[in-house]
Amino acid sequence: MDKQKFLNYALVAVIAVLLFQTFSPKSEVEDVARDDLQIFTDAKITTGSAVSLILQNNTAATISLPSDCPGEPFNVSKYENGKWLPIVATTEADRCDASDFEIAPGTKISVNYQSWQKDIFAEIGKYRIEIPVGEQVFLQEIEVKNSGVFGKIWGTIVYRPIYNLLVGFTELAGHNFGWGIVLLTLLIRALLFHPFQKSLQSQRRLQKIQPQLDEIKKKYSGNQQMIAMETMALMKKNNVSMFGSCLPILIQMPFLLALFWATRDGLGENTLVHLYSFQSDFDISLVSTNFLGLDLTGDGAQFYFALPILLAVTQFIQMKLALSHSKNNSNQKKLGENPMADAMQNMTKMMPYFMPAMIGFLAISLPAGVGIYWGTSTLFGIGQQLFVNRQIK
Repeated sequence: MDKQKFLNYALVAVIAVLLFQTFSPKSEVEDVARDDLQIFTDAKITTGSAVSLILQNNTAATISLPSDCPGEPFNVSKYENGKWLPIVATTEADRCDASDFEIAPGTKISVNYQSWQKDIFAEIGKYRIEIPVGEQVFLQEIEVKNSGVFGKIWGTIVYRPIYNLLVGFTELAGHNFGWGIVLLTLLIRALLFHPFQKSLQSQRRLQKIQPQLDEIKKKYSGNQQMIAMETMALMKKNNVSMFGSCLPILIQMPFLLALFWATRDGLGENTLVHLYSFQSDFDISLVSTNFLGLDLTGDGAQFYFALPILLAVTQFIQMKLALSHSKNNSNQKKLGENPMADAMQNMTKMMPYFMPAMIGFLAISLPAGVGIYWGTSTLFGIGQQLFVNRQIK
């Protein structure tokens, strides 16, 4: 791999980290210490985020709390016009447990509002949950806020359309979440086929002229101005883009992030607030998250890490195809002539192994649904790369 391509991959990695840091929900966990009860929760959330409580029993006796199913757990109020106004919501009886919440001494339980989310916490504002323990009532406040300007742009332009397309394809595929992901991935790759094609062609041409670029560097050694001028002229003549090799990754990154969160959150009650009005009758209870024996909401470690291994193999094949011409060129160079060139050549040899290993490692902890997306996209990319390689030999 030449120096420019290595820098491109480094740039992509930095951008990916920044995107994850920018758009990842920031958890503000409030730890409310009481004599009898300790409450852990996200005290501030954005619209559409799930509300859940973790309750810890600090007493020597079992605490029993009423479930109120099919009504929401405990009493919830919203602060409006200087008053706390009660909110009442119900769900289907089979979506919640009618038995009381039992907390043994020194243990914790989790209480979530997924089945009531869209009816209680869909709007911005301050909410209060009342948790009765004997004669005491513990109050927990939660603030629902807008996600900010960038969050709104992200949600409106990228996440919400992706989420609704995922819901639509899932419904079209017989309510199977896995096939919904596959269909959505194929649609995204089809829509981005032309820019991907142009970028892959540019990358292939860059590999072909690499020997000529090396000759320019050798001929004008020490004259950076002439090297830059001759390099730009050669690239323009061969219709090569400077950033062609990293553009495909940059293009799909927002879609990968959006699909990651859509898959991570799942098609649950709490995410239905993102549905467009024409899809408001979507029945979440019919959705199956089982795909080829995998639970798509679980991590990639299922079936002895079969999915991460498959992703690593397909990624390896794609990279070998993408670097095939570059490898032929690198074989013509003599080792020892240039330490920097030697380092880059060694990096070229390592990259087809390092990148797939990294993808496989990440897939172990990510939801399996994200792995299905990445695998489908990679297989599509392998076919497109084969087509480009035959075009430009």
